[in-house]
Amino acid sequence: MRNILLVIFFGLFSCILSAQVNFRANLSKSSLGINERVRVDFIIDKDGDNFTPPEFENFRIVAGPSQSIKNSWINGKRSYSKTYTYFLSPIKKGNFKIGQASVEVDGETYKTMTLNVVVTTAVDKPVNPNDPSYVADKNIHLVAEVSKTNPYLNEPVSIVYKLYVSQDTGVNNWRELDAPRYADFWSKNINIKNLTVENGTYKGEPYRYVILRKTVLYPQKIGELSIEPLVLDITVQTPSNRRDFFGQILNNTVNKTVSAGKLKINVKPLPDIGRPNNFSGAVGKFDLLVTTSKKELLLSEAFQLNLEIKGNGNFNLFSFPSINLPQSLEVYEPERLEKLVTNFKGIRGSIKDQYTIVPSSPGKYSIPKISFNYFDPKDSKYKTQTSVLNYINVKGAIINNVRKENNIDNRNSNKLGLVEYGNLSFKKKTKFQKINQEIFFSSSLFWIILLTPFAILIVVLLIKIFLNKNKNDKNWIRANNAKKLGKKYLLDAKKNIENKNKFYEALDKALMNYLKSILLFDNSQYNAKKIRESLLKKSVSLKTIDLLDDIFNNCQMARYTPFDYVDMDKDYKRALELISLIDNEIQ
Repeated sequence: MRNILLVIFFGLFSCILSAQVNFRANLSKSSLGINERVRVDFIIDKDGDNFTPPEFENFRIVAGPSQSIKNSWINGKRSYSKTYTYFLSPIKKGNFKIGQASVEVDGETYKTMTLNVVVTTAVDKPVNPNDPSYVADKNIHLVAEVSKTNPYLNEPVSIVYKLYVSQDTGVNNWRELDAPRYADFWSKNINIKNLTVENGTYKGEPYRYVILRKTVLYPQKIGELSIEPLVLDITVQTPSNRRDFFGQILNNTVNKTVSAGKLKINVKPLPDIGRPNNFSGAVGKFDLLVTTSKKELLLSEAFQLNLEIKGNGNFNLFSFPSINLPQSLEVYEPERLEKLVTNFKGIRGSIKDQYTIVPSSPGKYSIPKISFNYFDPKDSKYKTQTSVLNYINVKGAIINNVRKENNIDNRNSNKLGLVEYGNLSFKKKTKFQKINQEIFFSSSLFWIILLTPFAILIVVLLIKIFLNKNKNDKNWIRANNAKKLGKKYLLDAKKNIENKNKFYEALDKALMNYLKSILLFDNSQYNAKKIRESLLKKSVSLKTIDLLDDIFNNCQMARYTPFDYVDMDKDYKRALELISLIDNEIQ
């Protein structure tokens, strides 16, 4: 009886064990060098779903996942297993863990045990000429070619990353694992439109190569600087000793991780001997050009002064020289114009500052010489570029007497143009009355109240369409900006009505920008003769134009002569009246 019970017990126990799911993880090796790879297999003896691998921290996945299924019947007994396989490459040395993988079987989740891996320093691999990994190591090379390893501070350094492949080896594709980092450099990548395979040599042997990346660097610190390597994972096809049915050689496919290696660049400081006091940090080869758009002009005409630096060097990393001009020349903020391209030798092109200048009194003005210093790394010395002396001859005369005040018809003095900008206000009292509800509906007031929102909406839409249409109209934008400036300077004039110089300077700018908004001229066309002709063409009366001349003359005499007998309040009102007259007369 006891033997029968034991047989039954062991039978039941074996059935229970056979019903259990076995899910385990195996390593091909538990200790490896940093230059080796390890294979990880996750094996389950039941068909499951939703397999989730662990986070392979401190490892790169160089191949996988791949699946294989083994299903067999031996003596009427079924044997089944599914395997998920990964090939890993360590990132650094140390003791690491490979976490748990999970899978679902019949609604339940099963997990593997964690695995311990020890990564040591690189080991010498046994040489096997038929090993695909060994063949790939011998026939694939990623190289970073540096134009200069001992540059000066801010001297350009070029790096070209080339992938060399032997003649009998193929590359299917690659992906970037790590990109170079240029922490202490100003960097610019040069766009490579098409990858072209070229023939060359590597260590004296014939190879094919392709240029993957070009970068130009400008070191911003002195001393030894490091550049992290470019690391690629490449799928390589290597020949084997096997042949197919037709006698052609079969290829082995293997994944290989290649690195260009960390680069070291030793940056030299710029020498102290011969360094100019006003040196601004320019390094390269440059030329300085200073030109003017006109040599002779009439009083109150404008001209352009162009300060241009061109050549090859660290553009945008140094300061432009400044200009010092006589106070009688009114200088506006310069416009910066850049024409730069980056090539293998660095940044090449030109940067120009274009100044608009308006003389306020006649005479012969000299544009002083401008000096620009730079360091030439090729000759290892500082050099100076100096412009030639330029002269500007301004013709005309300042009127020293005040014109008699014109008697101007004040019939328009109460129109909108005479209202001081920024001080326009309305006040209106609203009277409320009771509405007779019996007659309100369908009355005129009812329909007005009902339709007014729709009318307002239509007006807003029309205004929006008009503004959107004019957003792309350069003349409209220009006129609108000039009108805003005119209003701003008119307000500035009123605020400084007790300061003669500031008042007349603001009043002159207000009138100039107002005329810009209606005549659309730029500073180079700003002279009294052309403005007078333009106003006459737009049907502005001679009396109004004479008033404009009179106000401009007062501005000139008050700003640039010892003339003290002024009535600023009267001139301000006359300027408002002038704007109103022009608004009403212009066509």
